[in-house]
Amino acid sequence: MAKKILVVEDEPASLKVLRYFLGHEGYEIEGAKDGIEALELLAQSRFDLVVSDVKMPRMDGVALAKHIVSSKPITPIVLMTAYDFDSREDILALKVLCLSKPLSLDQLLAEVQKVLGAER
Repeated sequence: MAKKILVVEDEPASLKVLRYFLGHEGYEIEGAKDGIEALELLAQSRFDLVVSDVKMPRMDGVALAKHIVSSKPITPIVLMTAYDFDSREDILALKVLCLSKPLSLDQLLAEVQKVLGAER
């Protein structure tokens, strides 16, 4: 059975690319345009991984990650940001992986495989 990933990204083109790329790699992908929509999907289904942008409207990726850490602590999270995250204490305190944008799809895939294991 394919591992299920929730991709949360407010830029439609980026969401489409990430969904296509990870889906082509054999993962089952659901997409959300912000943290609120992601929470709705998380309430309805179990995901093996959440990959989320940080800067989004309505609910950002840090608030989403805090909610996931408190309510579903075994769900791994990978955050993505175009902003300097080394100085963001709120991200560092969550102890989740944070990748810099623009993303290398190969780097993202390597991190996803590391988190989920190579088996799809």
